[in-house]
Amino acid sequence: MRENYIQYADGYQKDDIDEKDILQAISDIQIMDEEHGAFWVSVITDDENVIEVNKDLSLVVIFGVEQTNYQAKDWNEVTELYKLLLAKKFEVILDRVV
Repeated sequence: MRENYIQYADGYQKDDIDEKDILQAISDIQIMDEEHGAFWVSVITDDENVIEVNKDLSLVVIFGVEQTNYQAKDWNEVTELYKLLLAKKFEVILDRVV
């Protein structure tokens, strides 16, 4: 079973990712058109835990059945949140986005 994956709005998907894949996705999203300007990362535990980011830095955080919308300040903050997601620090993420 895969532990995590990344998927772009245009259909690209990769399993078992690391920080390098997220940094590449952040670079890619900045040159995508608006229609495809999003990607999400999922970390699977007992539930699926997802952060989706759009080109405008708006995020949707879905942990289990709970969904939170958040507006990131910059791409550095997005990078930090994804690092926390890969480290499975869900409570720290929630403290920052709620």
